[in-house]
Amino acid sequence: MNEISFSSLRNPSLIERIRKSLLDRIIDGRFTPGERLPSEPELAGMLGVSRNSLREAITLLENEGFLSRRKGVGTFITHSTPIIKGGIERLKGIADFIKERGYIPGNIIEKIENEKCDEAIAIMLGLEPGELFTVIETVKTASGKRVASCNDFIPCRYLQKPLEKAGFKDSIFEILKMDHGINITFAECDLIATISDDSLASKLSMKTGSPVLLLEQIHYSDKGEKVLFSRSFFPSDKFTFKLIRKR
Repeated sequence: MNEISFSSLRNPSLIERIRKSLLDRIIDGRFTPGERLPSEPELAGMLGVSRNSLREAITLLENEGFLSRRKGVGTFITHSTPIIKGGIERLKGIADFIKERGYIPGNIIEKIENEKCDEAIAIMLGLEPGELFTVIETVKTASGKRVASCNDFIPCRYLQKPLEKAGFKDSIFEILKMDHGINITFAECDLIATISDDSLASKLSMKTGSPVLLLEQIHYSDKGEKVLFSRSFFPSDKFTFKLIRKR
């Protein structure tokens, strides 16, 4: 196994790099849930870092819920800890959630096509049945790891030109604003617990029947128009949302 070696200089950026290296091993399955980490001397030697720096990185991952220390036994990988966490109260793109957790956002475009609007979506967006809309199917990645599957539906009447795969950016919000003059300001959303079917499981490299969160949203422009309906699926072991409620 080829291991990443770090400078022995102890500083915050080094500790974050150690944290990221360990977290990558958890995410890609080299360290599995329930497994005990190698001893500190062994792990420090594997990474080429001091035990003090390693210990601080492990503390960060423990605070985030990825690791659990058992006194006199060792440090273990926890089960089903989400990779991406974020507050749902603020409207922002999935790429923003991913960046905030220190990962590189990616966009796999599976489909961009114009289709006739079915009755259910027509009702939600206030369209006539059979009216054309553009459907966009994407898989979102965090440093190469598939973390979400998204289906976006946009009435063609609001688009100034056809959407194309070439040059497609990470954020549909930015594309609509910059290329089509559509400024999305708020959304109505439903968060639904469900399970993955065969198709979704294949897209997200998970087992059929695994728990997922479905976020359905109707997005409004600053003119009060319903310009986008979206269905986004998030594996519950990779993505979790926080909602702040006040009275």
